[in-house]
Amino acid sequence: MEPLNDRELDELLSRWQAPSAPGTLERRLTQACLTPWWRWLLTGTVRVPVPLTLLSIAAFIAMFAIAIYRGPQNHGRTASVGEFRPVKEVQVQIIRSSYETNY
Repeated sequence: MEPLNDRELDELLSRWQAPSAPGTLERRLTQACLTPWWRWLLTGTVRVPVPLTLLSIAAFIAMFAIAIYRGPQNHGRTASVGEFRPVKEVQVQIIRSSYETNY
């Protein structure tokens, strides 16, 4: 069989008709639209890559261990609102980087 030229391919393509969609597809789509959104919260799934899952679990375990290990740290001293006093003198110092121009 010889290969077809562009004109013959265009003619063949213009005669071709795509097959129709199966009836079950429309039924599944309408059923998905009628399902309440809250049901997905109970039964839905989210695909997450394994490395991200492992990293999330490790971070959660580390935060939990740090929280238990440190616990509340008040060092025996409590502060009350009466101990706070306003600042007597404010000294503001602006530090500019070397690449910034002085205006």
